[in-house]
Amino acid sequence: MDIFALEGGMNVKEYQLKANKEHLLPEPVYRQALWAVKDLPRMKDRLRELEYMADTLPQIRIDDFRSGSGRVSDFTGIKAIEISNLSMRIRAIEDALLEVPAQYRDGILHKLAYGVPYGDQFHANTWKKWQQVYLHQVAIKLQLV
Repeated sequence: MDIFALEGGMNVKEYQLKANKEHLLPEPVYRQALWAVKDLPRMKDRLRELEYMADTLPQIRIDDFRSGSGRVSDFTGIKAIEISNLSMRIRAIEDALLEVPAQYRDGILHKLAYGVPYGDQFHANTWKKWQQVYLHQVAIKLQLV
């Protein structure tokens, strides 16, 4: 009996343990959670960029501003919404790590978000088990399930 779910051409490195039924996700949800974590470095970079830009206003001609056609509030509002959405998404992904024992957190995050191989201090199945728990929590916190 196969203990791994490798449906739909899923990369062997991105499988879920079938034996861990409590944390088994539908494949599309699993993939969304996985890619949300993989996107974490880009989201953090974008958030830093937006926070840096927050103190600057777009270049507006004074005539546009006086006539009411300058959309400073739209620009500011759109950036504020993006900052808020990114912040909440990043927080949810990072908070999901709290459901994993401390000794696995860095390894799992570095593997999924930055592609750094797991260390050899734990068995591969142990890493996979806690990765699955983590991705299940990411899915819950991002309201994917």
